[in-house]
Amino acid sequence: MIRINLLPKTKKQAQAQSSGGGPLWAGIYLLAAFVWGIGLALLFFQKQGELEGIQRNNRQLDVEIADLQQRTSRLEELQAQLARSRGLEEVVAELNRARTGPLRVMMELSQVLSVPGGPTIDAEALERQRQINPYAGFREGWDVRRLWLTQFSEENRECRIHGEARTNEDVAEFLRRLSLSELFTEVVLTRTQGAESRSDDVIRFELNCRVRY
Repeated sequence: MIRINLLPKTKKQAQAQSSGGGPLWAGIYLLAAFVWGIGLALLFFQKQGELEGIQRNNRQLDVEIADLQQRTSRLEELQAQLARSRGLEEVVAELNRARTGPLRVMMELSQVLSVPGGPTIDAEALERQRQINPYAGFREGWDVRRLWLTQFSEENRECRIHGEARTNEDVAEFLRRLSLSELFTEVVLTRTQGAESRSDDVIRFELNCRVRY
């Protein structure tokens, strides 16, 4: 026969049941807290290692950036020095041309009006011109005493030449020689005029040209 105790528990019986479950729950709480602490510690060390790795990479990048900046500044300095050197070379070259150019022009004029002589011109280039035009070139047998210069001026490579000649053909030969010369360019006859010199009829002429030196 089943018996059911409907009488309320006494105070001592309730205390005995509650005191028996307390240590079990306390152990469970302590174990969970320990496991949670270990998990947090592992996660902390993992993130700490990742942070240290990132910091090492950042330091390495800082070193590389500083090195590149140093190289860049050095490169800019070298480029500035090179630009100054090239500028100085150009100034020296220009001064040298200005110093030796007029002398070379005078020597070229002397050669144009000398026997044997003629303008400074590349032989192969002259031959190519003669193949195209048989009348190209200059008359090697021309008597240079038939023309003389009375005035020569040059400023900023712009030249003006005054002279006298026996005939217009002599003036034309002189212009032809100047035009063929490597030193003269843009040779233009600006004026011719008949005149008397030493009881002989002569042709006075003026021409403009540019010099290259």
